[in-house]
Amino acid sequence: MRRKVLILSQSIMHTDPRVIRQISFFHKNGYSVVLSGLSYDGELEFYPIKKQKSIFSRALKLILLLIRNIRLREKELLWQSSYGILSSYPTAFTFILANDVESWPIAIALKSHHTKTKVIFDAHEQYAKEFTDDFKWQYFHKNFVTYLCKEYIPKADAFITVCEGIARDYQNEVGVLGDIVLNAPDFESNLVPSPVTNKIQLIHHGISNRSRKIEKMIRLMDYLDDRFELKLMLMNTDENYLGELRKLALGKPIQFIEPVSTQAISGFINQFDIGLFILEPVNFNYANALPNKFFEFIQARLAIAIGPTPEMKRIVEKEKIGIVTDTFDEREMAQCLNALSISDIEKMKENSHLVASDYSNIANEKVLNRIIERLTVLD
Repeated sequence: MRRKVLILSQSIMHTDPRVIRQISFFHKNGYSVVLSGLSYDGELEFYPIKKQKSIFSRALKLILLLIRNIRLREKELLWQSSYGILSSYPTAFTFILANDVESWPIAIALKSHHTKTKVIFDAHEQYAKEFTDDFKWQYFHKNFVTYLCKEYIPKADAFITVCEGIARDYQNEVGVLGDIVLNAPDFESNLVPSPVTNKIQLIHHGISNRSRKIEKMIRLMDYLDDRFELKLMLMNTDENYLGELRKLALGKPIQFIEPVSTQAISGFINQFDIGLFILEPVNFNYANALPNKFFEFIQARLAIAIGPTPEMKRIVEKEKIGIVTDTFDEREMAQCLNALSISDIEKMKENSHLVASDYSNIANEKVLNRIIERLTVLD
């Protein structure tokens, strides 16, 4: 019988880059993988999340949120009805890897049915500070999420997160220092930097999220010289906002292109020159962002142009793979980009090529292997 691992995630699991890499890691290490999440299109054993829909459960949740009662126990959590079958699963799980804060109590509850199971929490964000720019989230959810972090992170057998800044903050808040598993994709061994021409191609890809202020990158084009063109590859997560962006881009050297699959991003954007991302620090997690797209820029062997987000800035400056502005102002970004020569961009792209292996999933898997070995020894 193969060892089994259960991966929990409040996401569309076949499109979630971090979950896809988790699945691949455990497969390569000889595990049979069971999934539970919002949805999944694939061949693995999968149990969908079924949120409680009764009038009573909705009313209870509303009352508890209104009085801001943070002491909810596992029985009152949103996903409880999804895991009846997992609590009586016929084979014990060797590991449960729980992504997302709301899945952590479920993972600990399931461990009580599989006493030798080791639980790993993966924090993709600092959840207690996730939407600090949103008053409704602050009032209705912050206390509860803060409680989940403080109550459950110390109960995990291992804890991982996405960057040093978030790891240090969790240590300050809950007393647990997590291991760092970057949001880095697989190493694209066959890619090399594409040639730079007199038409310099900027690329930004991601979701059409209003809080990311993508309009700043559109307005940037008003200040760039005519060497530059911008491609926007945006997933339509906010149709109204995406429509506003399209309208704002009219008459500018900007093209909206259709998104490609997660696994195809690095190879597709390799044809461009500079990965662009201006992310104002409107909340804690944006201030400490080190996202998938940053590492996809590196795998694509692009130069990188970013604002002074510390986690990204540290790598860009260390490896000499791009430019970092002093502010998040698009006019300053334009000045820095306008000052670049073709040879400057070629050198940055070549530097990305040289460090692509270091900032790939190869390094992540080494961290995960150390965690698995440690937990196996402790068993």
